[in-house]
Amino acid sequence: MSKVYLIRHGQASFLADDYDNLSEIGILQSKALGDFFAKNKIHLDKIYIGKLKRHQQTFDNFSLAFDNKNIKLPQPIYLKELNEHQALESFKLDIEKFLKQNKPAQRLYLAMQKDKALKKKNTILIFGMFMKEFVVGKYPINGSGTQSWSDFRTQTKQGIATILKNTNKGETIGVFTSGGTKSSIIGDSLGMNENKISELNMVIRNTSFSQLIYSKNSVKLFSINEIPHLTKKLTTFV
Repeated sequence: MSKVYLIRHGQASFLADDYDNLSEIGILQSKALGDFFAKNKIHLDKIYIGKLKRHQQTFDNFSLAFDNKNIKLPQPIYLKELNEHQALESFKLDIEKFLKQNKPAQRLYLAMQKDKALKKKNTILIFGMFMKEFVVGKYPINGSGTQSWSDFRTQTKQGIATILKNTNKGETIGVFTSGGTKSSIIGDSLGMNENKISELNMVIRNTSFSQLIYSKNSVKLFSINEIPHLTKKLTTFV
């Protein structure tokens, strides 16, 4: 029996020009995760990382606790199949059309234009509405060059298949990725439909880990969304 730790990246730079960078909180979350793994002597036989900056930054800060204890981690293996879906990219490109067609989202948008204090909260709510349409294929608009949800789902299936194919009996694997990728893999292990997988995506906490048990070509969920390393102050979803 083997175990896979699916780890979401630390808090990224939401509402910044470049989302793909850890925030100061994200760095602290990643260090806390590394401290927890090192303190509890969780040995990783292989490590896989997505190819986004926030994945690498999370791993780099996670690794510090092991460096301080002179514990050598395995050389990471990078998989583009662990990258996040492109709903956010599509959201930025298609927001005007989406708002014209979705009155509740339009009201939230107008409210935050009047009250800047609502910007983060309302943007998250609007994005959640957009995700429901992204998942069923209404977005991205043809020709945008943005990856569709269905292509993303195929991508994540390929990613976890590659990892499991190269996992030996009794090994413990660390996977540094994003919330959407985690939700996709977990959702498949539970037989969830597309909408439920997208809903799960919205509640995966930063640097949370979920555990999969792999044995005889069977993948089962052992735990989900764990954050024993985080204080209330450091607990974030976005």
